[in-house]
Amino acid sequence: MRKSVLFLILFFAGNLFAQNISNYYRLPVDGEFSLSANYGELRATHFHAGIDIRVGGVVGKPIFAIAEGYVSRISVSPSGYGKAVYITHPNGTTSVYAHLHTFSPAIKTYIENIQYARQRFAVNETVQAGLLSVKKGEQIGTAGNSGSSGGPHLHFEIRETRQQIPIDVFARGFYKIPTDNISPTVRNVSFFSYREIDSIPCISLFKQQLKPTQTTQQIIDVPDTFFVGIDVIDTQNGTPAKLAIAKLSVMLDDEIIFACVFDSIAFHLSKYINSAIAYDERVRNNHVLLKTYIEPTNQLTIYREIKNNGLITLSDTLPHQLKIKATDDTGNTTVRTFTVQKKNNFTTANNFCDTTFGVAAYWNQENNIERNGLQVTIPSDALYRSTFLVIDSLDKRPENAYSALWRVHTNETPLHRAINLQVAASLPEELKSKALLAGINSKGRIYSAGGRWQNNLLEANVQNFGDYFVTIDTIAPIIKPQFVNGASLSKNTQLKIKITDDLSGIATFNAYIDDKWALFEYDAKNNLLLYTFDSTRIKRNSKHKLLLTVTDNKQNTNSVELNFTW
Repeated sequence: MRKSVLFLILFFAGNLFAQNISNYYRLPVDGEFSLSANYGELRATHFHAGIDIRVGGVVGKPIFAIAEGYVSRISVSPSGYGKAVYITHPNGTTSVYAHLHTFSPAIKTYIENIQYARQRFAVNETVQAGLLSVKKGEQIGTAGNSGSSGGPHLHFEIRETRQQIPIDVFARGFYKIPTDNISPTVRNVSFFSYREIDSIPCISLFKQQLKPTQTTQQIIDVPDTFFVGIDVIDTQNGTPAKLAIAKLSVMLDDEIIFACVFDSIAFHLSKYINSAIAYDERVRNNHVLLKTYIEPTNQLTIYREIKNNGLITLSDTLPHQLKIKATDDTGNTTVRTFTVQKKNNFTTANNFCDTTFGVAAYWNQENNIERNGLQVTIPSDALYRSTFLVIDSLDKRPENAYSALWRVHTNETPLHRAINLQVAASLPEELKSKALLAGINSKGRIYSAGGRWQNNLLEANVQNFGDYFVTIDTIAPIIKPQFVNGASLSKNTQLKIKITDDLSGIATFNAYIDDKWALFEYDAKNNLLLYTFDSTRIKRNSKHKLLLTVTDNKQNTNSVELNFTW
């Protein structure tokens, strides 16, 4: 009874809240706005969790609190959201402002005191409720390009506070989209065959329809069972951005077999984007195709009215109408229609689809695969679906390899969880502390996958299938000051230094000015350290000594000592 009453209270309160929500929030920026990205976009490893507001391509645009509340979290990172402010509001939501250039004076003072106390640039600080209260419309910072941003903009979110689930601010009616009378564009519809061997799905792309017209008259021959992948984007007036749609549905003879709505995607589910799209097509051809086929591990909550896991099975050889309907946040809709007909004895080429090519691995159990010099452990639920794996050593070794070069399947198959590799390696005892497992990406670039010794095996947890081998990193990071020793910097506002590492990556850096720890910001995407001159911490019109030490993940260290006047 209590649960029923509580449900009714929450239901009516939620509806009341929804009816009045548009008056509760203001925009985080002044004036007209346009988007460079919106909610639900299909990114490389996740669904986009908010909206990206354009700021004219330059940093410094004022950013405002959208409603009354208090700063509940401040994060500073060389990657990800960069400088970000989280504001909790009395109505049960939290607003997020990311990739900021600067914080407001109160927020800046609070977080810098913590950074200096911990002698760390990167911090993620929970703030006591009420300690940094803000009013609706109060400036909390300026828009920037910090973290993993690809250019100046404001990444903005509204989340449900309790579970921190980001929500589509337009679908919920929190804001009205600027004038938008442009319907979504269906850029590509691809057809995939589906069959099973030993309970393992075998999937093959057999037909692509590029830039489909309103109605495709040609009859498309299909196998008994198939599914489609759809590349669809939205555009809006006033922005060249390729945005995400709000809803997608697929119908067979006017019966819905697949529908999804991109309105609320929890962060812990966002990686299932690897399962939602045709992952191999993205890796091979950079085609982002949303699949109707729902794989067994896919836990996304975006799906509606799914029949037969999104697979389409035809029981006859008659023509059938396949209709695709895409809708944006404003309600603009595009419909594309195809005629499909089953062809008996339909054949397709299937890659990695029988035991001739590899070993069977099942998504719902741990899989252990051994080769002479390699052991692979794939946890349960690491695979999105069962598959045949190809794992073997390659004849050619990269330079500075201390093991065989192992092909651990293909990077065209995604992983949801890390798998464990143990690789036999032969190298002198004095180099073991410098050893790591290296991967080779699709462009041939070598990167570090880390690693630790287990007896004579180098063990590492890796996030992707691909080619791996054991190598060493004995080279210290490179430090390149952007000024000469003894330079006068009295007219400068910042001091800049480039730092790079050849393989294992930057682990730590510490800078001291006049023997006191100094706060240098780390812009990882540009390999840049920046110190903003602060007369409250160093003396003006004086000579100063800088000592910078940089260490990589294999404990190779480099230092520079420089003098300057400021």
